[in-house]
Amino acid sequence: MKKKTRTPPQKKTTVASVNGVAISEQQVTAAMETLLAPYKDTKGKLRLPQQDIYAARKHVIENLIMRELLYQEGCRTGIAATDEEIAAVTKSSMNEFESEQHFNSMLVMTGQTPEEFSEQVIKDIIINKTAAAAVADKKKPVTTEEARRYYDEHPDEMQGPEVRRVLHVMLNLERGADPGEETKARQELERLAADPAAFERIVAEGSRPGSALRGTDLGFIARGQFHPLLDSVAFRTREGEISRVIRSEEGLHLLMVKTILEGDTMRPFEFIKDELKAKLYEIRSVALLKKFTDGLRKKADVLLLDSVADSKLQQEAT
Repeated sequence: MKKKTRTPPQKKTTVASVNGVAISEQQVTAAMETLLAPYKDTKGKLRLPQQDIYAARKHVIENLIMRELLYQEGCRTGIAATDEEIAAVTKSSMNEFESEQHFNSMLVMTGQTPEEFSEQVIKDIIINKTAAAAVADKKKPVTTEEARRYYDEHPDEMQGPEVRRVLHVMLNLERGADPGEETKARQELERLAADPAAFERIVAEGSRPGSALRGTDLGFIARGQFHPLLDSVAFRTREGEISRVIRSEEGLHLLMVKTILEGDTMRPFEFIKDELKAKLYEIRSVALLKKFTDGLRKKADVLLLDSVADSKLQQEAT
């Protein structure tokens, strides 16, 4: 007779409840693992002050309460997950693993059955659809003027790592190309490297008539956002210079570093305008969702049984 595996008693402990639905220590632990994973060193040790860990626990519990409120509201208003949505989310989750066997092993390791996984998929879909419906008609686009005002008022947030504006000219050439063909192609690129004005014209126009050369303005890039070989060359090339001819698996390349923005300096507004608009739009959406869930919470019976995070944070503050 097979021995039944049992969930440790502390994992079943109820941390909070929403209208009688329990949120367990197991849910909190799983969410904490995901949230804090980036802060672990190569040996798996968490490198964070205790105060930050307590704050993370409090955040996780509050987020689980909010999600349960949204789920219950979705069910109450008739929001459901379709078979197509369930299949799409399940497939996306399984694609993150090497095989179905690897995926099933993950379920075993986390103590989750396939049925429980499917239930969680359905719950996540309903939560996301409820949240989207709650803010759908209230979100307004962020204007350039709003983004500019935020930019001027928060200079410390407008800094970042070193970035470089890179212009790129490429000639497709397979690895097995005839040596004579490659020599001819290299000579064409070397002539172009000696003529910065012609190089920039190709980038501006996208190509050169009668040639296979293709030019692209890559905009500002940070380290690690490019092909490793080209990235290495781009961050060794001086401002205003054109690189040597570079060979990759796709073909031959030339790079020009048009502008260098040093690290820890304010980025020009035009450089981060679109990114800033997206950030402010997300902040606006989060604020609207919080207002909605705060309203749900006022009408709900929410019982918080875990006081560890709050008490520890209060101790740290005194």
